[in-house]
Amino acid sequence: MNQELISSLIHLMGMLFLVSSFAMIASPQLLSCIRFYAMHSFFLAAITALVAYGSHVEHLYVPAILTLILKTWVIPQIFFRLIGRLSIRRENDSYINIPFSLVLATFMVFAAYYATGDLKVLNPAFSNEFVPLAIATILIGMLMMVTRKKAISQVLGLLLLENGLFLMAVTMTFGMPLLVELGIFFDVLVGAIMMGIFVFKIRDAFDGIDTDDLTGLKG
Repeated sequence: MNQELISSLIHLMGMLFLVSSFAMIASPQLLSCIRFYAMHSFFLAAITALVAYGSHVEHLYVPAILTLILKTWVIPQIFFRLIGRLSIRRENDSYINIPFSLVLATFMVFAAYYATGDLKVLNPAFSNEFVPLAIATILIGMLMMVTRKKAISQVLGLLLLENGLFLMAVTMTFGMPLLVELGIFFDVLVGAIMMGIFVFKIRDAFDGIDTDDLTGLKG
């Protein structure tokens, strides 16, 4: 497989990575949103594996496999079980509507590309285009966190943000030290489990998972 083909595949995966980010913020259904997160993580794993293959950086295969297992299957299964226990199928509670969310997300993509247009990085993996793509993903994750009212969607926004940070690490520096990457994956898994427990606690205390109910705790 030559470098030109690998570069084309990485750019294709990057495009699908961004599309799945938009799909997450556009989906009013939690089940669909979780599936889009799994797809998002799959494309991230594919990008990581292709960078490892094209750059001959063997240690990147480990985070690629961990991403495929944990973020594409384990964490989505945790959320599927969670919403099954909570009997939730649709979530359209948001501070802004979906069309306006998509407009903001599009603006964030253009802003990320504009802000990083003259950015000079040392030895980027294949292309500087992944720097604005990663930043745009981080911004979209933050947008999802602050505009959604349900705790589960806010957690998914946090995980989307983490995927953007990981993409930046992979494409700019060929990944972090292996021990650090393993620690991060463990933290993400434990964090997803702890947030699941936290969501149950919110439901038990307030008979729902709308985070607006927490404002009643203010003194």
